[in-house]
Amino acid sequence: MSFKFQSIQQRSVVDTIIETFKQALIDGELEPGQKLPSEAELGQQFGVGRSAIREAMKILQALGVVTIQQGNGTYIVDKPSPTMLSPLVFAIMLESGMSSELVDLRRIIEIGYCELAAKNATNADWERIEEAASAHATYASQPDPDVEQLVLLDLGFHRTILDASHNALVIRMGHAIEELFFASLRNTYIAVADNREKSVRFHQEIVNAIRNGDPVKIHQAVEGSLIYWREEVKKLGASSNSAYP
Repeated sequence: MSFKFQSIQQRSVVDTIIETFKQALIDGELEPGQKLPSEAELGQQFGVGRSAIREAMKILQALGVVTIQQGNGTYIVDKPSPTMLSPLVFAIMLESGMSSELVDLRRIIEIGYCELAAKNATNADWERIEEAASAHATYASQPDPDVEQLVLLDLGFHRTILDASHNALVIRMGHAIEELFFASLRNTYIAVADNREKSVRFHQEIVNAIRNGDPVKIHQAVEGSLIYWREEVKKLGASSNSAYP
């Protein structure tokens, strides 16, 4: 091994093992695809029992940091896994009442994945994006559309752009953030029928900006949409703890 483990106290043994691996990855002492020593060897280097090493490896595997190959040993993963974002996704959900922070986070993420889609979208991606925009627009034009279905189509549109980013980590985080705004988006659709037409227009502006590939236009399109929906939620008397769409 190219890095040294320190002998550790019994208290927080598993947490300390995980922290050591994290720091080793940050420092470049562990590399993607690298095979780790056996449980017995790690236990000796850390000065702990094999059960603590085994528990730490299971947690690191759940976090997407290592992969355990039966009969062949444990390896650092060779590329990022969406699983790595699971703790962050849960943290975002637990903090869903912090509306202003979530709005800021959504703005950053949405602008980012739209910019990535502008660079990475394939012809097949563009077909799905156009189909999703059209499906939402067609359903929104009906006299009395089901609100739940309307919101699902709206979110589906954003997800096709997310998928077109071709970045697994961004996609996972983006999906979680978009879903947090489901309730607020639904309420604005119920309250004001004109919001259906507005959402169709915003979608088209976002599509046009992505096709143009201009970061400034993408920023303006996303920002314009967020500002509008935020004001609509305020009109509905949303409390400071509500999530804006």
